[in-house]
Amino acid sequence: MVSNTKNVLFAISDTGGGHRSAATALMAALSSQNHMKCTLEDFLKATGVPVLRSAPEIYDYCSRKQLWLNNLFFTKTNSVKRIGLMTRFVFSKAFLRIERELDRINPALVVSTHPLVTGLLVAGRKDRRAVWPIVTVVTDLVTIHASWATPGADLYLVPTEEAYQSLIRYGIAGSQIVITGFPVHPKFSCNQLTRAEARRALGVDPNRFSVLLTGGGVGAGNMAKWIKEIEKNCHDKQIMVVAGHNKELFDQLQSVKSRFDSLQVYGFVDNMEVLMAASDIIISKAGPGTIMEAAAMSRPLIITEAVGIQESGNIHYVVNNQLGYFCSDPSEGTHIINNLAERGFDDSNVRRPPNDGSLRITSIIERLIASSPENNNGIFLNTALFRGA
Repeated sequence: MVSNTKNVLFAISDTGGGHRSAATALMAALSSQNHMKCTLEDFLKATGVPVLRSAPEIYDYCSRKQLWLNNLFFTKTNSVKRIGLMTRFVFSKAFLRIERELDRINPALVVSTHPLVTGLLVAGRKDRRAVWPIVTVVTDLVTIHASWATPGADLYLVPTEEAYQSLIRYGIAGSQIVITGFPVHPKFSCNQLTRAEARRALGVDPNRFSVLLTGGGVGAGNMAKWIKEIEKNCHDKQIMVVAGHNKELFDQLQSVKSRFDSLQVYGFVDNMEVLMAASDIIISKAGPGTIMEAAAMSRPLIITEAVGIQESGNIHYVVNNQLGYFCSDPSEGTHIINNLAERGFDDSNVRRPPNDGSLRITSIIERLIASSPENNNGIFLNTALFRGA
C-alpha cells in the first residue's frame, strides 16, 4: 500500500537557537496536517566537514567569549559570490553525505531556516535531478546577510519590508519574495494564561511585578550586571533569569541565589511562553525570536545590546515599531522598570506583529504540498499566488 504522507524537511543549523525555534514553530503549526511528516535536520553537522560539523559549539563560544570572530565572519563572507564559492567547496567535500540524507528523508518539500544550508540543498537537488521545491524562511529582521540570498531556492519568505528590500539588493527577484511575518510558535501567539496563572504555574509570587531576563539559547548578554542593578534599585520586583545553555552563568547565579529571595534562575527552557506570560517586562539582547515572541504576547522589551552584527538592526526595529526600549546601561534600565511599575502598563500599547508568520508560511507550504510534482516546477515561482496566503 502506497502512503500518501508527504515528507517536509526542515533544514537548520543550531548556530544560536533561532533557526531551530523558527523550524519548530512551523512544525507545530503544521502538526494538525495528518498527510505531512516533518523532519528536522542540522545540515551543517550532516556535512561531516571539519569546523562546519562543530558550527553550533563554535558559534555559542564566540557569542559569549569572542564575539569579534562572529562579526569578522559576517563581514568577510557578506557577499553572494563569496557564499557561492564556500558552498561549492563544502558540497564538493560533503556531497555523498548530503545526498545520502536527502535520499533517506525523501522530501516532498524542503524548508531552510538557516542561510548557510540553502546552497547545499540547491546543489543536492540539482545533483539528484529532483524537483521538490526549496523554500527559504529568513529569520533575521533587518540586518540581512548575503547568504540569505543564496540563489536557487524557489521562494524566499521574509518577516519584514526591510528584509524584502535587502534580498532585492542582493539580486533576488521580487517575484520570488513574499513578506509573511516572522514564524512565531503558536504557544506564544495563542497563549491564554493570565500573569497570575503563569506565575502560579512557575511557583513564584503571583502578585509581584516580574522582570524576565533572557539572553537567548546561548545565554549571551551581560545579565549579571542587570541582575545586580535590579536587586539594588528595584527592591519589590521579582526577577526570573533564563541562562540558556550558558552553564557558567547558571552556576554563577545559582551561587548567589540564596542572597535574593526574589531571584529565580532557569537554564535552557522549553516553556518560555509561560515565563513571558508571567512577566511584566522582558530584558533581552536583540535576538529576533525573543523580540517577536514578546511582541506576540504584548510584553514590552528592554533591548540591552546586539550580540553580533546580524542583530544590530533589530534595536531600531524594536524602538521604531513601539515594541519597547533600547537601554545598554543597567542603572538607567532600572528607572524604566520602576516607571512602568509605578504608572502601570497597558499591554495594548505594545504593537503586535502585523502578520501571524507561522500561519502564513504553513499555508504556503500546504499549497505547495497539495500541488502535483509536475506542477511544482512553476507554481511556486509566481508569488502572486501566495500574497493572500
